[in-house]
Amino acid sequence: MRRVRSTRVTSNAFAATKVTLKAIQASTDAFPPLKSVVSAVILVLELSQQVKSNKKECDHIAKRSTQLVQDILRQTKDFNVALPAEVEESVVQIEELFEEIEKFFKELKKENFLEQIARQDRNKSQVEEYGRLMDEAMLHFSFNMELSLHRLHRESATAVLAVSQMSESEHLQLLTQIRGKVPFVQVARYLTII
Repeated sequence: MRRVRSTRVTSNAFAATKVTLKAIQASTDAFPPLKSVVSAVILVLELSQQVKSNKKECDHIAKRSTQLVQDILRQTKDFNVALPAEVEESVVQIEELFEEIEKFFKELKKENFLEQIARQDRNKSQVEEYGRLMDEAMLHFSFNMELSLHRLHRESATAVLAVSQMSESEHLQLLTQIRGKVPFVQVARYLTII
């Protein structure tokens, strides 16, 4: 009786997680590389439900994958300018990691009973390695994000300083340049600074 209840709870959690991921994928806040990562994580999540060996570890990796996607979205959704190349590159590297995990889960799914027993320790250490690689990838992403924010802050502080020392005609010229490079919402923010 408990087994049925546990399976139903797991199934409900799986469905809720999948809905969350699909919502992120459809979100306008998610940039294209993140949407690709979400697609890979959905596959990892589905495969984690189908593997027969190291089930607990695979479920843990799938759960952490979902958390990683949510962390990336949380850190990038309010970033009101185009994300710097190094941040997008970090996300592409995370996608590549999830594609590796996906391949590994497909191999686990294909294993017969004897292979599961023979490879159990190897598989467990591989899952642990993927967990470590996910931590490393997220740390790399966060580091690149922090550097980008610092650089953006420094550039805006420099711009404010430069604007405060400009003549009226130089202000208008700068606003014209800003309008050409920055979306309208951003222009309003620059106008409040000036």
